[in-house]
Amino acid sequence: MNYNQMKKNKLLLGVLGLAALGLTSCSKCNDDDPLARIANNGTSTANLQITASNGDVVSITELEKGTISSEKVYSVGTTILNGTIENEQISDTFELSTCTAYDITINSDNEIVLFSQTVE
Repeated sequence: MNYNQMKKNKLLLGVLGLAALGLTSCSKCNDDDPLARIANNGTSTANLQITASNGDVVSITELEKGTISSEKVYSVGTTILNGTIENEQISDTFELSTCTAYDITINSDNEIVLFSQTVE
């Protein structure tokens, strides 16, 4: 192997080493509590109450149609959402997990739909 080839191989190994270091040193989720926000795609303004597994209650009042609440941190476990839209009661129960972000969506039929994404 000539000098130029050895130089290229060393450079390639250095670049690959840095890439591997970058991939392994990225921050990973360390059992972080779940995040959730509410998207109101329903027929009218929503008033909601979310009860987390630890008993904490978050009230979201007057969430206008077509808007999204701010993202909040919740405890892991069973979470209950109760609310009203146009004097109609809506309710659902979810299991929230660590390292997960949730979009809780009120759809055009005023039904609650849960979307989740793992947080890296």
